[in-house]
Amino acid sequence: MITKKELESQMSHLIKEYGEWTYDIPLPYGLWTAKNQGLPHTRLKRIIQIINDVLSKPISSCRILDLGCLDGIFSIECALQGAHVIGIDAREANIKKALFAKDALNLNNLEFIQDDVRNISVSKYGRFEVIICSGILYHLNTPDVFILVEQMYEMVKHFTIIDTSISIEAAESVSYKGKKYYGHTWREHKESDTEETKLKRLWRAFGNDISFRFTRPSLINCLSHLGFSSVYECFNPPHLNFGKPGIENEHRCTFLAIKKQECEFHTSPMTNHFKEYWPEGSLSYTNKKKEFTPATQWPEPYVANGF
Repeated sequence: MITKKELESQMSHLIKEYGEWTYDIPLPYGLWTAKNQGLPHTRLKRIIQIINDVLSKPISSCRILDLGCLDGIFSIECALQGAHVIGIDAREANIKKALFAKDALNLNNLEFIQDDVRNISVSKYGRFEVIICSGILYHLNTPDVFILVEQMYEMVKHFTIIDTSISIEAAESVSYKGKKYYGHTWREHKESDTEETKLKRLWRAFGNDISFRFTRPSLINCLSHLGFSSVYECFNPPHLNFGKPGIENEHRCTFLAIKKQECEFHTSPMTNHFKEYWPEGSLSYTNKKKEFTPATQWPEPYVANGF
């Protein structure tokens, strides 16, 4: 069994080679990956509570897929609760740290794989009761963002949790399979950035310099168009600002997309196969108006400071 001194030494070497941790994860001997900052992780609480509330069977009998897992806190929490988990991330730095935490905690029901979320499929990874898509959807551009939702629909048995930033304004439109969707494009990296620089931005896109963010109505409509039978937005448990005062941002949302057969109705036969979709301009939960600049014109500080 590894000693505390050996664990500390390994963690020190890992940080030196791959940088500081994204998440503060408790390890054996009272050690923490980010030195025990003491901040409640409210997004973790929200997502794990949804899983436990909505699952129709014990979590220990479920397979869970965690997309864009960073250094693994969602995957690790699900594994500690008994689920069989695969965490996927494209960056080596994230996977190396996630594997270190997995081994330190001796989690044999957890696997971390370095892969691009664009590559997921049933044939490659199988099917899962739950898919967690937290902090990754809004880092993809079209058509990849639509393809990922399609793949999640094919791979999930029960439900997908999508925690994502949305666009407050319908600044631009894109089309996919004959449907129009609204949102805005966002510059992730400068054209002049080196690949090394892009890889070090752990909170930014991998493999694309521009991303697309749906409006709330368009994301819900997209999930409906691609097959999910119902979509819910979570407000409680609240995710405010990682346990600190105030709201993190007004455009971060958590959606629960359930995959079931659509109901057949006896008392209202005209309801069967009837489709209705949210119009743009609806579902706005803020009084603030924002002006969005096209992706090619984002001011330099937004890129330099990682916003």
